[in-house]
Amino acid sequence: MVPMDAIRRLNPPLRTGERVTLRVVDPARDLIGFVTCLAPLTIEDRHGRLHQIADGTVQAARRVAPALGRDPASAPRELLDELADRAGIAGEPALHRISDLLAGLEAPAQVFTERGTWVHGNARARVEGEWLTTNVTDPDLLAALCWWATRQNARSVQVRG
Repeated sequence: MVPMDAIRRLNPPLRTGERVTLRVVDPARDLIGFVTCLAPLTIEDRHGRLHQIADGTVQAARRVAPALGRDPASAPRELLDELADRAGIAGEPALHRISDLLAGLEAPAQVFTERGTWVHGNARARVEGEWLTTNVTDPDLLAALCWWATRQNARSVQVRG
């Protein structure tokens, strides 16, 4: 059994909400996801599954930024329009890498609990594949939606308003 020193060696200490990659030895696997709880260490993967990590089973750990993904400008317009139609959002798209929008921001401990679709009044967001489609332009709410979407494997965002 390997002591959980890999987690304890992280400086600053691991925080809820951070994205990490772990090499776990029992059972042997690599795991990437967001920390949802520190005691016991629990990781949420991109499918929303929670993995409780037993103490003494982490061989290596490191923080990782949100996934870069493909260049959003190379996405076919037809695909973007179909995603927007399914999200119930109209307008011209502004395309961004989520990692660019979140660069330098601290990951929140919690994100919206909905999976797939989020609606609040006229504000809408939908995650489908690697895309977040939204009509939200407020920078703080857009960042919150981007963090929410990264937990569902989104890497790019189209904002239509």
